[in-house]
Amino acid sequence: MFLYAGIEKEEYHQLRPRIREENRVLLELFSELGGVMLFLLFIMSILSRGFATVNSTTYLVSGFVMVAILLCVRFVVPQHPAFVMVLVYVFEIVLYVFGIRISMLHADKPAVSAVAFLLVSPLLFYDRPVRLSALISAVTAVFCVMVVRLKQPDIAKLDIWNMVTFAIVAIVTTIFIMTIKMRALRQSRQIEYLSQTDLLTGVKNRNHYENQLQRYPEFCSSNLICVYGDVNGLHETNNRKGHQAGDKMLREVAERMQQAFGPEHTYRIGGDEFVAFRADGQLETTLSEVDRMGQELSRHGYHVSFGVAAQEKEQGTINMRELVREAENKMYSAKREFYREPEHNRRSR
Repeated sequence: MFLYAGIEKEEYHQLRPRIREENRVLLELFSELGGVMLFLLFIMSILSRGFATVNSTTYLVSGFVMVAILLCVRFVVPQHPAFVMVLVYVFEIVLYVFGIRISMLHADKPAVSAVAFLLVSPLLFYDRPVRLSALISAVTAVFCVMVVRLKQPDIAKLDIWNMVTFAIVAIVTTIFIMTIKMRALRQSRQIEYLSQTDLLTGVKNRNHYENQLQRYPEFCSSNLICVYGDVNGLHETNNRKGHQAGDKMLREVAERMQQAFGPEHTYRIGGDEFVAFRADGQLETTLSEVDRMGQELSRHGYHVSFGVAAQEKEQGTINMRELVREAENKMYSAKREFYREPEHNRRSR
C-alpha cells in the first residue's frame, strides 16, 4: 500500500499513462487557478496598508512560477508526457515554499499556511504514496530547521509540534486517499477495457470501431489505408472441429493483424470480420504485408480473404464510409475467387 497505493506493481505501470493524463488535466486547472489567485493577492497586497504588503513579492514570484508551469503543461507536456510528473512536484514544492515563506514573515505568530499546504497539497494529484511521503518529510524537516533559526523559541516549539503532528496525519491520509484514487482509476480502466475490447481475440470491438471511425482523418496527414479481412470457413470449422477450433482460428488471425497494424487500430467488427487501419502508409508495402500474412495463415490451415483500400487526405478530410466500403468490396472479390477454386468449393456457403 505504501509503495504502490494498494495495487500490484505491474498494474501501477499499466496505469501510468492514465495517471499522467489525469495529472496533466489537474495541473493545468490548479496552475491556472493558482496563478490568477496569486496575482489577485499581489494586487490586493499592494493596495492594502496593513501587514499584507510584506507578502507582495512572495505573491508575485509564486504567480509567475504558476504561469510558467501552465505554459509547460500546454506546450511541452503534449510532446513529452512523462514531464508532467516533474511539473507536479514543482507545483507542490512551490506551494510548500509559499506556505513556509508566509509563515516565516511573521516570526511572532504560529505557522498556519505551511501546515495547511502540508495537509492539502499531496491530495491534489495522483502518485505513489512513498514519493509523496518523502516530499512531506523533507518539507517538514526544512520547516523545522527554519523555525528554530528564525522564530522565537516558544513559537518555534509550537510550530515544530504542529508541523510534525500534521506531517504524520498527512502521510497517513495520503496513503489511504491515494489507495482509493488508484483503485478507482484501475476500475475505470477495467470498465473501459471491457467496453472497448473483444474478449475472445483481444482486439478492439465493434462498439469502439464505431466510436473511433470518424476520428481517423485526424490521425493522418497524407493518406489512410483500410484493410478488411474475412475468415473463410469459420462456420465449417465450428461444425467439424468444434467451437474451440474456430475460436483458435479467430485468435490467430487477430494476433497477426495486431502485429501488423497495432492493437489500437485493429478491430473485430463481426463474427469473422476484421478491420485495421494504417495512417500515412505505403499502399504497396501494405499489400505486400497483407499477402505475406495471408500466406502465413494458410500454412497453419487458416484462410482469410483480404481487401485493401487507400484514400488520399484531400482538403483535410477522408470519407471513412467510402474507404471501408471499398476495402470490403475488394474483400468480397477475393472471397469469391477463393471459393471458385475446386478444393474450396465444398465450403461454399
